[in-house]
Amino acid sequence: MTLNGVAPELFIINGDQLISVYVYSSSDGVKRGIKDFEDKTATADVVAHGRYQAANVLLIYDYGSSFKDDRVELVVRDMKTLA
Repeated sequence: MTLNGVAPELFIINGDQLISVYVYSSSDGVKRGIKDFEDKTATADVVAHGRYQAANVLLIYDYGSSFKDDRVELVVRDMKTLA
């Protein structure tokens, strides 16, 4: 799903979990991307997911009914230390 005019890079982990990575020109772009996500999914039945921001990057991790892989949060924490 395109958010705030940015299409994501998509990655699959653990066979069926999707990570969407959005790279914006600024952290304000991320804030607008989050707002766009909330607007687009307000009436949808959204699967379990995590939403993370590190500087100008928005990462949405859809883990659905599977286990939540802690490595995703570790990567985001490491990204934040680089900013």
